Amino acid sequence: MKKPVKYLAAVFLAGAVMLSGCSKPEPPAQTGNIRVVTVNFPPCDFVKQITGGEVVPEMLLKGGQDAHTFEPTAKDIIKINEADIFIYTGGESDEWVDTIAESIDSGVKIVRMTDLVELIEEDHDDDHDDDDHDRGEETEYDEHIWTSPKNAITISKGIADVLCEVSPENAQKYMDGLAAYTAELTALSDELQAAADTLGRPLIFGDRFPFKYMAHDYGIEYYAAFSGCSTDTEPSAAKMTELIEKARETGSKVIYYIEFSTGKVADAIAEAVGAETRLMHSCHTLSDADLAAGETYVSIMRKNIEALRS
Repeated sequence: MKKPVKYLAAVFLAGAVMLSGCSKPEPPAQTGNIRVVTVNFPPCDFVKQITGGEVVPEMLLKGGQDAHTFEPTAKDIIKINEADIFIYTGGESDEWVDTIAESIDSGVKIVRMTDLVELIEEDHDDDHDDDDHDRGEETEYDEHIWTSPKNAITISKGIADVLCEVSPENAQKYMDGLAAYTAELTALSDELQAAADTLGRPLIFGDRFPFKYMAHDYGIEYYAAFSGCSTDTEPSAAKMTELIEKARETGSKVIYYIEFSTGKVADAIAEAVGAETRLMHSCHTLSDADLAAGETYVSIMRKNIEALRS
């Protein structure tokens, strides 16, 4: 279903988000008769699971690449234009999609995942964020919608619908794949709820907290150094004091950090209260090693559940 690149002139007008120069498009790096391009890992894995591996999307984020600082190259934009389906989050980290929207071929089916679920407002890190809100700044929503398996089920359904629209001859196969994957995600959701029900204390994150949808849907209380999309790396002295005091007050034995973090803040809190540190993975971006090992959304979330049980 590959189609010729259109609107190349418009693509090059999107220079604000492209690196200079453009070479010949690389051959498709995926299998299947549908070309799918995703920005990050969760929808890439959802497509593979729904199609039984028949369609393997091309992911723009490379192993370990930070979505919050990603900017597309000219090759990336050409890949999007050559796709049948383009899937992105719709949050702060991929606002660049709005910049290139007019240059995307009208034949590309676009899935904006934040349109498929109910959004939750982002946390505010400091007093200056509250001041911005008071001045009428636009509301920001947490973009890590897939951290709740309940949302993953909804998003997968939306993706499956578009896959069937693009390839109606495979619709039954994809619907069967969706049913099987939904059953797997439902079991995952039940496991997560069971772990959340036995917590008995809030989570202490010495890091960003990209699990707001998980916390909301499964009744998990938490305290964190930064919000999910924060660019800060050092919490204020007041925030550190708050987290240490909360950890002591609740008897927390584990302080959490997220993937690709230095873990320094979590280490400092853990040392102050005599706790250990554990990783929780947001699934936003995987390392090359995780990708090579065949990690999936479900396998990573099950590791998160084990971390909660600790």
